[in-house]
Amino acid sequence: MKQNLRKLFLFSFLLLIGQVSLAQEKEITGTVTSKADGIPLPGVNVIVQGTTNGAQTDFDGNYSLTANVGDILVFSYIGMTTLEITVADSNTINAKLEEDAQQLSEVVVTALGIKKTRKSLTYAAQDINADELNKAKQTNPMNSLSGKVSGVSITRSSSGVGGSVKVTLRGNSSIGNNQPLYVVDGVPLSNPSSSQPGETFGDINGGNRDGGDAMALINPDDIESLTVLKGASASALYGSAGLNGVILITTKKGRSGSFKVDFSSNLTVDSAAYTMEFNDEAQGNIDDFLDTGITNINSLSVSGGTEKAQTYFSYSNSFASGILPTNNLKQHTFNVRETAQLFDDKLNINASVMASTQNIKNRPISGLYFNPLVGTYAFESDSERLSDYANFEEFEPNRNIMAQRWFRGTSDIEQNPYWILNRNASEDTNKKLIASLNLNLKVNDWLSLQTRGTYDQSLFNFERRIYATTEATLAPANGRYIVFENDYTQLYGDFIANINTNINENTSVTAIVGASTTRTTTETFNADSGTNGGLQFANVFTYQNFNGNPAVNFTQNSLETRVNSVFASATIGFSDKVFVDLTARNDWTSTLPEENNSFFYPSVGVTGVLSELFELPESISFAKLRASYAEVGNGFAADLISPNNSIIFGGGGVNPTDPIRPFPGSTPKPERQKSFEIGTEWRFNNNRLGFDIGYYNTKTVDQYYAFATSVSIIGAPQANLNSGEILNKGIEASIFAIPVQKDDFKWTTNVNFAANKNEIVRIYNGQQLEGLIEPEFFTLSGKGVNTFGSYLVEGGSFGDIYAQVVRRNADGLPIIEGDAVIQNDDNTVDGLTKVGNANPDFTLGWNNSFQIKNFTVDFLVDGKFGGETMSMTEAIVEGFSNNSARETNNGSVNVQVDGVATTMSAQDYYGKVGGRNGFTGEYIYSATNVRLAEFAVGYNFKLGENSLFKRVKASLVGNNLLFFYKDAPHDPNLSLSTGNALQGVDVLGLPSSRSIGLNLNVTF
Repeated sequence: MKQNLRKLFLFSFLLLIGQVSLAQEKEITGTVTSKADGIPLPGVNVIVQGTTNGAQTDFDGNYSLTANVGDILVFSYIGMTTLEITVADSNTINAKLEEDAQQLSEVVVTALGIKKTRKSLTYAAQDINADELNKAKQTNPMNSLSGKVSGVSITRSSSGVGGSVKVTLRGNSSIGNNQPLYVVDGVPLSNPSSSQPGETFGDINGGNRDGGDAMALINPDDIESLTVLKGASASALYGSAGLNGVILITTKKGRSGSFKVDFSSNLTVDSAAYTMEFNDEAQGNIDDFLDTGITNINSLSVSGGTEKAQTYFSYSNSFASGILPTNNLKQHTFNVRETAQLFDDKLNINASVMASTQNIKNRPISGLYFNPLVGTYAFESDSERLSDYANFEEFEPNRNIMAQRWFRGTSDIEQNPYWILNRNASEDTNKKLIASLNLNLKVNDWLSLQTRGTYDQSLFNFERRIYATTEATLAPANGRYIVFENDYTQLYGDFIANINTNINENTSVTAIVGASTTRTTTETFNADSGTNGGLQFANVFTYQNFNGNPAVNFTQNSLETRVNSVFASATIGFSDKVFVDLTARNDWTSTLPEENNSFFYPSVGVTGVLSELFELPESISFAKLRASYAEVGNGFAADLISPNNSIIFGGGGVNPTDPIRPFPGSTPKPERQKSFEIGTEWRFNNNRLGFDIGYYNTKTVDQYYAFATSVSIIGAPQANLNSGEILNKGIEASIFAIPVQKDDFKWTTNVNFAANKNEIVRIYNGQQLEGLIEPEFFTLSGKGVNTFGSYLVEGGSFGDIYAQVVRRNADGLPIIEGDAVIQNDDNTVDGLTKVGNANPDFTLGWNNSFQIKNFTVDFLVDGKFGGETMSMTEAIVEGFSNNSARETNNGSVNVQVDGVATTMSAQDYYGKVGGRNGFTGEYIYSATNVRLAEFAVGYNFKLGENSLFKRVKASLVGNNLLFFYKDAPHDPNLSLSTGNALQGVDVLGLPSSRSIGLNLNVTF
């Protein structure tokens, strides 16, 4: 009996224990979101600490699992800080995860799409995320880089919305192309421009026009992140294409377990803001002529997927009306990207297609030909306003056509501006198609094989219809028709073996071995009825209406370049503290002679993580020292070694002017760049403060350019030869800090500094060749019929500005003899005197971001210090009219006339020194400027749990809002050309604009 009672008691006790245990275990549910924006996070791992009991959030961020009171739930997600929450009485546990800035920055995408840890990098690389690019969105995303990356100079085009951008990394180093290589998702992007201005006076064959570039055709909202590889060590694996540095763009893709719809709309109002100082009457006419522009950029993206396949689709459009009347832009961009993981995730597939089309009516030009600003700025009348001539034509009964109407006779450079806009109208149609496929096979734990292929086509078409009674210098009596068509196609393919293994417990190796091939074709067609050939019937714009004579221009050409390459790279890590980086590449190019078409270039770098090698104070979170050396070769453009003679249309035979060929007896070889850099990176107080500072020294030798020759010996006035040396050296520094970080307030600030010193070490290497005329300089922008020039002179710098200068006496007074201003002809180059340099001594950008509860405030101060700029706009206006404020105010200018010190009215003096062939040395200004480049105030709306939206943010945004300091009568951050010519001069370029508007971001 007692035994049975013991059994019953034991059973009851165990039952009670079990009931207590069951009572403690319960089902926990909740939602995991991003603390920054409240968006649900799919795929978050939720696990009971110390067990295998866990779950993963669904696409709405929801999870469910069982746990006991007192258990600790661990929430972990890539790019977010891990969060631990103890289970209490509640059955609902919601978690908000914060971005882990340190974790996000640990992995960097480098050359050829290779991912490396930041601490292993032996060279400078700087990242920009998508939010930073789109805070104050612009039609060309490269404009948003200004001031945000050290060592990167961004110069906006004066051609308005849709214009190309001049991007220079660490200074100009070549008489050829100085633009960086753009790489999208690991594959080089073709970024041609069909035309860039080359002369200050303008181009009589259609105007000084900007043909645009590929970056203006990319949707900014498709960009996830951007990395700038500045030096040759960083870009050596791309070979000659990466000679000037690389900008890597990673685009967005679908995520597994999530479905998301993002929509953004950006609407800004643009107004002309920075012009020379006119008198009130002239300014009134200009204000009446120029419009208020409107830019609207809309983007919609849909992304989602399963663990095995993910999709990203986006569509964007841009509609803009410029500040120049009749100038407008329409652009549409489609992007589809598919990613998939097959065969137990051993095979990764990445396929994408991007298509973009852009149409621009009356893209603004610079210079004097076909430019409506000439007549606008020069108009002066006591009885009429410029707007009285908006009715720009009148009937001419003798010809039965409408003829141009203007208040005075037209000239080669001046017409009714409304006539130019409507009867000399232009249209640009640009298109871009990129299709790529990437296959990556994981063979085992240490080896993967990757192959990629890309088809990249860019189409640039231009048309200008010039009606009869246009000024005769520009068109014959019946008018003129101009058409340019350019088709650029690039085929790229590579095969890469990726190796990632450990030799022993202290030595790791990450390496690649691969080969690539690139084929680029250029098809051009130009048709121009010309200034002498003309049209048979007035204002009939067809090819059939061309007169069939040699003065008519029909040109068709086809060019091809091929580059085959092999390359290898290895990063050897020692105890994850010291890293040695080695690269090697060999290119074979079709643009060099067969006996010299192969060029090899290596790089070597080393970095040591000081914070792991030595015991440093606890306040130092991270420290490293890096150094590297690299050499990169540069091939030629097509048709330089064996160029063909052109055939003249209309039975004119072969063009008697022979194209420039290599110097007889010389063997062309590739340009070569040798670069050394050293730098250090430090972070303090758990990454609340840090800096990266570096020094570089880059020498570019064997430039390939045309030398003057003895015609009697060589048979041609010029011949190409390898020669010259250009040196760039400088310092770059970037500093970041988080001075305040609280739950409801965070302040992040970044400062970027760069100083570059450029020197033309030599133009001529001293080769003694018969018939060679030793050069004194190399011309970037020739003076032609103008008085501005840019030349490379030994001891000078790239971007030096030369001008016609007034001779002054010992007291600095301009010398005038009789009625003529006397020119200073001392120390001249091509008859002009050096007056400055277009490049700044140093640049400084200060970027700030504030998060105040649901509000965000962002602003960027961008400064360029030093350098000079010339206002030929002011010179031309004062030579043609009395419309400048200083002429109207009629102040006096101290001068010396016939040896006697006296005064002259400003109107008389500037009337003498100004004009189209004036003394441009009188129009030199400091290019130093400091501006509020971007400003944005945003609000993240609080949304309920049942809201249709996951995120709604509205922002007030502004671009180029004001100058804290500016000396020049124009915006010195604008460029007439993205090439090497016309730097540091403004010749009636479209005024810079101020943009203010609204931006809306919605996530479903």
